[in-house]
Amino acid sequence: MRFFLLTSIIIIIVTVIKIDLTEGTVPLIAFSESVGQCNEQLAVKTVPVITKEGDTVQGLLAQYPTDERISVPERMADFYKFNPHIKNQVIAPGELIKIPIYSNNHECKK
Repeated sequence: MRFFLLTSIIIIIVTVIKIDLTEGTVPLIAFSESVGQCNEQLAVKTVPVITKEGDTVQGLLAQYPTDERISVPERMADFYKFNPHIKNQVIAPGELIKIPIYSNNHECKK
């Protein structure tokens, strides 16, 4: 009887240790960095522009700067996403295109 009782206690202790090491007793949300902080997300807005003779993509992006620090390749990727008809073409004068402008959305949970 002692052997059975000792074996069952050891199995229970080993099971509890295994569960504690694999899943943890403290929820992982306690160690998350985003708890109590704001979720900052960039919102992309567009500005419609009618092009003139000699306009380039880089020139238009420079004329309409953004408040956020976004790299030029990212802005160009968004530019071509909003203007798929311009890919592999020269910008024609009088064409209506959309310039991406970025702003921060602060969503804080209190």
